Amino acid sequence: MKMTRIMAAATAILVGSLAVAAAQEQVKVATFVPEQSTGVAGVIKPWMDAVQADVGGAVKMQGFWGGTLGKSPVKQFELVQNGVADITWVLPSYTAGQFPEMSLFELPFLFRTADEASIVGWKLHEAGLLTGFDGVHVIGIFATEPNALFMEEPIAGLEDLDGKKIRSAGAIQAKWLEAFGASPQALSSAEYNEALNRGTIDGVIQGWTGMNTFKSFPLVSQAVDVPAGTIPFLLLMNEAKWDSLPPEVQESMMTHGGLAMAESGAAAYTAAGEKVVEEQKAEGRLEILIPDADKLAAHEETTQAVHQWWIERTDNGQEIFDQTQAILAGLRGES
Repeated sequence: MKMTRIMAAATAILVGSLAVAAAQEQVKVATFVPEQSTGVAGVIKPWMDAVQADVGGAVKMQGFWGGTLGKSPVKQFELVQNGVADITWVLPSYTAGQFPEMSLFELPFLFRTADEASIVGWKLHEAGLLTGFDGVHVIGIFATEPNALFMEEPIAGLEDLDGKKIRSAGAIQAKWLEAFGASPQALSSAEYNEALNRGTIDGVIQGWTGMNTFKSFPLVSQAVDVPAGTIPFLLLMNEAKWDSLPPEVQESMMTHGGLAMAESGAAAYTAAGEKVVEEQKAEGRLEILIPDADKLAAHEETTQAVHQWWIERTDNGQEIFDQTQAILAGLRGES
């Protein structure tokens, strides 16, 4: 009889535990990049940990890294829209036409730091000036450190790009390269390494962390350190899933998301970029060219035509650009 009571109690405990586990809602957070990448390790996982610490057992934050729920970079927005993943990390440039205003962040000589680009991104979203978020809730927007120009053979300055074949990641980079007489080559990160190795291109526009991630440094001899645009990222949640969450979970997600994620994401990419630069300096093989103030001013003037081109081809482009300049002036302490 005593054993029967013990077994009954144990069964009740087990059943209760299973009921709690069943009741605990899982939030599936997916990326196509591995867990050790800067975006996951430095931004997304710390956000998940902070939310989990706040909400306890209300939900279970579960990561699915390296394409577990979908490997294609261009399918990430579709995955979260369709609810295959509850949250995904989306690169707007991989989802052509979905986020038309996000190409702003690719404009060269606009943002000086990842912090500027990330904060501007969130503030523009808060102002309702960014579109394309059908069926999703925006958890956060953040950006990389500014891209640079990496050359197979050294050049004296951007004026020497005339006739060079340079990898570009989109229409804006292509337009900017054309302003200096270069021939833009539309290649993915996987493709440009092979092209550099074969000598079919002369250089690439890429971030320092991107060069490190894709192991491209052995294929180039020079970095021209000019602010050649940034790469923006979105952390998006399926709208129906968001609506189903308890208010305290939503509040925690946005307390650690939003502007806080813009700042933490920028800090993570800035630190990662600075580490890569220092490693390259220590190795001593890569020449780093920093144009003087006069050359930078001349290059910036040439780039203004690209800014105007973006404004004219983007719905509400002038308002977005003007708002961006106003936010940047505040961040820079300018009147």
